[in-house]
Amino acid sequence: MKHLRKLTLLLAVFALLFSISCGSDDEETVDLSDVEFAFDVSNPPIDQTVITNLNNSGDQNALQISSNLTAANAMTGWLALFNQPSGSQQSSVPIGTCGGKAVVYTYTANSGSDTFTVAYQICETSSAYIFQIFFSQNGSDPELFIYAEQSKSANEGYMEVYGSAIGVSEVESVPVIRYTWEENTDGSFNFVVTDSNSGFVIDIDVNADNSGELSYTIDGSLYYEATWNATGSAGTYTYYNTDGSVSSSGTWPS
Repeated sequence: MKHLRKLTLLLAVFALLFSISCGSDDEETVDLSDVEFAFDVSNPPIDQTVITNLNNSGDQNALQISSNLTAANAMTGWLALFNQPSGSQQSSVPIGTCGGKAVVYTYTANSGSDTFTVAYQICETSSAYIFQIFFSQNGSDPELFIYAEQSKSANEGYMEVYGSAIGVSEVESVPVIRYTWEENTDGSFNFVVTDSNSGFVIDIDVNADNSGELSYTIDGSLYYEATWNATGSAGTYTYYNTDGSVSSSGTWPS
């Protein structure tokens, strides 16, 4: 599928940028430097214990659910770029227009004859924090690579990964992949993963006890639905034909 080729390219670039961005944080004096994104590798959107239990069950349907939940947690891989490595240059002059005050960390690395520059920017509006990653090569103008917004008043927001910064010309103005999330007052949680043209949509609802349900849509047609219990040891599944009729359904483990 086209979206898989796009994601493969993005993952290759991420490996390069991650090697640039690793490092310890400097002591910061700017208020926005204390602002943190809602998730990181140690605090993913979906409880990793449930995913581990699903994997350990060995049931084919549990593994299918695990694969989709892992796609949600894969967002934290991009967040490794939301660091300020030692030696980075700090500025309060924003790149472009992001509203309100800003703090910008810029760091550069060489690879052969090429020079790569990454800028991590945090901005503040009246209602949200904005997180951005810009990428440039050999002195070119910074191109937006990651854009995220996080509400100040609730655990909700979204993150988009763009392709224009790495030469994916057909997605210069739309994200290659988008993550959205919202926590409800009852402790339940909704998380959605989709690509630029909604070629696939993974819609995940997790209850406060970590049980949940998900649906997988391909090119606008519902393909798969599933549920799991709080421990990830049992649930249900339903597969659909392209005309919307049920192809197969049942409970797992069988």
